[in-house]
This record gives sequence, structure tokens and C-alpha cells, in this order.
Amino acid sequence: GIQKKENAEISWDQSAEVLHNWIRGHDKVPGAWTEINGQMVTFYGSSLLKSSVPPGEPLEIKGAKKPGLVTKNGLVLFGNDGKALMVRSLQFEDGRMIPASQYFSAGETSVVEL
Repeated sequence: GIQKKENAEISWDQSAEVLHNWIRGHDKVPGAWTEINGQMVTFYGSSLLKSSVPPGEPLEIKGAKKPGLVTKNGLVLFGNDGKALMVRSLQFEDGRMIPASQYFSAGETSVVEL
């Protein structure tokens, strides 16, 4: 059957490992997604964060208990168990894909409102 995009929305009240497996499981089609600043953003390239959380800029994510962190290596996300995972790539609704580390430099600020 065809996998529907709405079925791949991320439910944030789960452990980091469950979130990681969810993103990984939807990595090709249809892509696990969430809402950031009113826009659907799809996550790709998840890995569990084994080391300490690197410094970064907070990113509010709809439904998440704790903001994500845009770091130089990617976007750090937090499970409800306090553990973290990192996502390497983000895709916007218009199909544009960027390294997650460039969200603030490449992302929302340069979007032209028509």
C-alpha cells in the first residue's frame, strides 16, 4: 500500500530510541515529519547521540517537550527519557533539502513571502 505522509508525523512523547527508530523507519518514504514555525519539515539521517549534547541554537518544535538544538553537526532532538538523537538532513515543504546544521543560515530567514 501507499504510505501516507500524515501517518509519518512524529509523536514527541516517546523515548529518544523510539523517535530515532521512527525517523529511520520512514527515512525514504514518506519521511518522518513535524511542524516547525508552521511549516512541515521532514527529518532524514537520524542517529542516537551517545556523547554529551553539543552547544547549539534552540529551535521550537510543535508538540516537543523541549526545543531541538541546531548544532554544527545537525539537529539534536530530545526524547521524553532525557536522551537525545541527532538528525543530519531536513527537507522543507517545497522539496528543498538542507543539512540540519544550516537550518538558521539557510532556512526560514531566506524564505521569500509572496
